[in-house]
Amino acid sequence: MAAKRPLEEDSSAQPAKKKKGISVGPQNLPDGTYRRKVQKIKRDLIHKAKVKKAYAKIKAQEQEKLSSGPRYFSQDDKDGKQDEQPASLELHPERQAMIDAAAEKERQRQERQKSDQEKEKEGKSRRKKRPKPNPFAKEMEIAQKKREEAEARRREKELKAKEREAMRRAKRPDQFGKKRLGRESKVLLSKVQRITGQLQQ
Repeated sequence: MAAKRPLEEDSSAQPAKKKKGISVGPQNLPDGTYRRKVQKIKRDLIHKAKVKKAYAKIKAQEQEKLSSGPRYFSQDDKDGKQDEQPASLELHPERQAMIDAAAEKERQRQERQKSDQEKEKEGKSRRKKRPKPNPFAKEMEIAQKKREEAEARRREKELKAKEREAMRRAKRPDQFGKKRLGRESKVLLSKVQRITGQLQQ
């Protein structure tokens, strides 16, 4: 009879299973929209896993530093007795000096700002702004003259039209066929006054 095979000494020492990578979706997708989407999801998952791993590593380091770092306890605290004296509210001299320096700088800045504002007010009161020259002043004057001339011509035209109408009515004979010289003389007089007034101007 053949000898039996000896039992393995350590049955638990089997080779460790190889870790399977992150798999998302089917592996046999054709190249296209769905495959790119699956790849994007996989990249995001890998990135998140790396971030988690880095965070865990940093957290472990920080905890290690805290546990092994220097302890700021007095001998009484180690024994379990705590001091009953409250912490003092006085600032450290260097810290106090820094706060004083910052307050002094702020005060100087406010004084400078006030003096600048006062100077600006004085400058405004001393200097009066000259009126800005209008580049189209000449053209505006010419346009105004043209408007006035057109208005004068229009008025003169209206007056002449009224005079013609009055003369036409005045030249109508009365019921007996005679001329109305009184009416004609009034129209002629107003016409002469208008002409002489224009000549005087």
